[in-house]
This record gives sequence, structure tokens and C-alpha cells, in this order.
Amino acid sequence: MKLRVKTNLIFLVVLAGLLSTSLYWQYRQHQALIFSEATEKAEIIAIEATRTREYLSAQLLEGDIELSSERYGIIPVVAANRIGQTVAEDLTYTIKHTSNRYRNPANAPDDYEAKVLEKLAVNPDLDHFAELTTIADTRVFRYLRAAYADSSCLECHGDPAESPRFLKEIYPLADDPAYRYVTGDMIGAISIAIPIAEIEKRLAAGFKNTLITTGVFFCLLVLIIGYLIERTVLKPVNSLAAAISNLRQTGEFTEAPELTGNDEISGLVGSYNEMIRELEQKTSHLEESERRFRLMTQVSQDAIVAFLPNGKIFLFNENAEQLFGYQQNEMLGETLTKIFTEAPVSEDKSLEDAIRENDLSWFHEKQTLTGVRKDQSEVMLEMSVKMAGTADQPFYMAFFKRKS
Repeated sequence: MKLRVKTNLIFLVVLAGLLSTSLYWQYRQHQALIFSEATEKAEIIAIEATRTREYLSAQLLEGDIELSSERYGIIPVVAANRIGQTVAEDLTYTIKHTSNRYRNPANAPDDYEAKVLEKLAVNPDLDHFAELTTIADTRVFRYLRAAYADSSCLECHGDPAESPRFLKEIYPLADDPAYRYVTGDMIGAISIAIPIAEIEKRLAAGFKNTLITTGVFFCLLVLIIGYLIERTVLKPVNSLAAAISNLRQTGEFTEAPELTGNDEISGLVGSYNEMIRELEQKTSHLEESERRFRLMTQVSQDAIVAFLPNGKIFLFNENAEQLFGYQQNEMLGETLTKIFTEAPVSEDKSLEDAIRENDLSWFHEKQTLTGVRKDQSEVMLEMSVKMAGTADQPFYMAFFKRKS
């Protein structure tokens, strides 16, 4: 896989991850905004309902108004419920006072309200409960705020003996659990249900705009950063790779385009070009030295064979070709022992042993040995061996003459 493809894939994966994280975070923010907006509306409604009930209670006490069946509609909690229902019709909300010890069946809690009332009752520190839930496949926000009995509530919900007669006539004592409260008891809760479809629709439109804006921004970011990476990283690296590939395939010393700047890639390209110039210069010197060396071996009167410490031949001049009957291309890579017999050339050491052991003192002497021509005929030879090259990379030159 090419570097450009890898870079683009990594970049796209990283940006896709960032985009997904950003969108998820914004989605959570929108959800939190829905919940916060609904909670704020519900709290306002609950407080208004509570203050309405408290105001009516205070006015009844101040005016010393006696409650009766004709004045049933101004009982504080009844008035607050009816006002709430009127407001709810305008807002498409549901607002009511409810209790697990209800008197009016219209105030009976549903299953959800009953569970929340129990939570509020057992936890005095919890004064309200809010949650997004579903009613008949409709997403709604449910909010219940605890209501506590005060002195104005006890006339109808305190001692049943002191309760107004008309209440006892409407709700017989035997069937009425809404008595015997004392000041401070949780008497019920204000329950509010707000459909959030419209809120979600409005916020979804905002989220859609955010999604489009964020998507366009990230696309532009991908294009801009991709262009900058292509221009400042991939293009120089590709030029360098092309120059190296050309050197490997053709042997030509091609420089990569120079870059302006002081970054790492500019330094890498500059170092490569400097290395190429040095190699080109050294190669030129080496080729010139090799040309002179081969010219010297060709004009020499001796048969010359050059070989490495392992005995492998890498030069076989024309006189050697005439002496042994082999062409140079036949002998390149062959061992030196191919052109002489296995007979020892001294009392205790053969030429092959001397080559293998790199015996310098032996090389300084002229040796007499029996050579083997290509046609397998033998010829007596006088050979002298000289070391050449460097200490780290030595090679040897064997000079042969016919021994008369």
C-alpha cells in the first residue's frame, strides 16, 4: 500500500472519529437542552400552581369565607386544578394535583405517578422528579413536584370531624382516605406532562443545521490538510523514492528536487542529494581507477589473474586467456585452483592452503606450480602473488610466466 493511501486512510479514520465524537457530543447537548427547557417550563408551571393555591387559601382565611357546595370551585386545590387544566388546553400540556390518598377520582395517579409519589414520600430530600418517558407511543416529559400540607389545607384534609359538611356529603368518610394530615406532611404532588415532539422537531432542525455546518467544515479541513500533506510531505518523499528507485534500476545518480525550508524532510532530501553527489564523484574516481587498472593489466607482458581472499577470480587478462585457453567471461567467479593441479608447491603447504590462510610470507616468494589449461594439458608455471586493495577489503594479483 502506497504512503499516500496509508496517510489518507489514517487521516480519514482520525477525522471520522473526531467528527463522530463531535456529532455525538452535540447530540447529547441537544438532548440535555430539551430536558433543561422542559424542566424549566415545568418548574414555572408548578410554582405558579402552588402560588395560586396558596394565594386562594390566604384569601379565604383573610376574608373568613366559609366553604360550601356552592363555593366548591374556589377550594384552593380545586381552583388550582381547574386553572391548570385551562392553561394546559392552551399549551397541550397535562397539569393536575395528584396523590396516592386522593379524594376526587379525577386526581387519581396513573401507574407512573404512583411510583414517583412513593419515591418522593420515602425521600424527604427529593422535592421533585423529572424524566423523559413515553405515553401511548408519544415521547413526553414527566415532572412531579411534591406538595406539602399547610394550615389552610387542614380544614379539608385534617381532622374529619372539623371538615365541612358538604365534603362529607360528597365524599363519605368511609371511602375518603384524604384526611388526618398534619402540617408538613406530603399531601401529594403537582404532576405535569409536556409533549416534546415539537421541541424535538425544533431542536432537530437546529441539529441538522449543525450537522451540515460541521460536515462542510470537516470536508474543507480534509481537503486543506490533505493538500498541505501532499505538498509538504508526500510530494518530496515520492520524489526521493523515485530518485532511489531510478538509482537501483539504472545505476544513474539522480538528485531529488531540492526543497526550501529547514524541516526534517528538507534536511532528508538535502542529505540524500549530498550523498548522491559524493557517490557520483567517488564512483567516477573508482571507474577511472578501474579503467587504468584494466589497461595496465592488458598491456602487461605477464598473464595476470586477480582474485579475492576466497579464491574467486574477478579479472583474467588477455595473456592469461592465451596461456590457459579460457576466455575471461568463463573464469569470472571461478576459483583460482581451477587452473593448477592439486600437487603441493612447497614441502608443507599447497597454494590453496596459502590462499585460505592468507600467508603473507608465502606470497612474497615466487612459486613453481603446474598449471592446467582448458584442454586439460599441463604447463609449468612460475607464479608470484601480490596483495592489493585495502586492509579491510584486500584482493590479490597472481602473475604467471611459463617456466622454461
